[in-house]
Amino acid sequence: MTSFVEKLSPEALAHFNEVTQKPFSQQAVAFLNAYWPEVHDQAEFIFNVAWEVMKYADMHAKGIQLIFQYEEGNDLDFDIGLYFYEQLCKFVEQPKNAQWADAQYARSQPFMMTAIKRKQEIREKVDVNFDGRIGMLEYLLYQYKDIANPADFCERSMGGGDEHPEIRKARLALEEVSKRIRAYEAEKARLTKLAAEPGVKGLKAKNELAQLDSSPLWEQLNAALITAEAAVRIATKKFGGGNYSGGAGGDGAARPTDGAIWWMNRDLEEKKKRYGR
Repeated sequence: MTSFVEKLSPEALAHFNEVTQKPFSQQAVAFLNAYWPEVHDQAEFIFNVAWEVMKYADMHAKGIQLIFQYEEGNDLDFDIGLYFYEQLCKFVEQPKNAQWADAQYARSQPFMMTAIKRKQEIREKVDVNFDGRIGMLEYLLYQYKDIANPADFCERSMGGGDEHPEIRKARLALEEVSKRIRAYEAEKARLTKLAAEPGVKGLKAKNELAQLDSSPLWEQLNAALITAEAAVRIATKKFGGGNYSGGAGGDGAARPTDGAIWWMNRDLEEKKKRYGR
């Protein structure tokens, strides 16, 4: 395998920069697609911990406190990158998150460093394209540098072809669900605030809040969720061997879509858990 610090060719650098302009989740999927055989057993950590903490760091940088107000970003500036690593270490150390400190996820757990050492690591090793910013892809390549590096990622990723229409359809359907969730949660927050007011205005808001789960907003969310579930099921049947459990493809061989199929199923599972009926 090529060296982690090997200089990227102009074509590879262009591809790398293109991937890092995508939202954090799509960067994670690109990484998982490229390295699924090597890192599929760490996918839950990437989904539940790294992705969540990176979004939290981005929200912190943008002054956003409520998740429904947040639209997923693609990178963090240098200082927020330091904050991300700090929060990641704290998250894993918390007793309530003990499952992520288990030996099963040892490869994913962040190393404690002094601030000076962390700055040096980010500047010299994490920030692959030297733009002073950190994306999910750069974090993942650094975290799993025992099996991955930028040049090798570009070779694998560029060789995997473009996103298949069925996978793109399922991804966009899930994005539509996210859009409907944001609209629903925004209205819920608005009505909750109004319901605390005295008089007729407060009573009216309380009534509307009680009926929110049968409102057009909820029906639109439910319809989007059904559409997404169907699209993910079709993509999974085509690329994930029917009953997709997170391993290699149905014929036992890894495919350049394995990460995408796993991620979409996992994302759908979370959305159904919170908003499905």
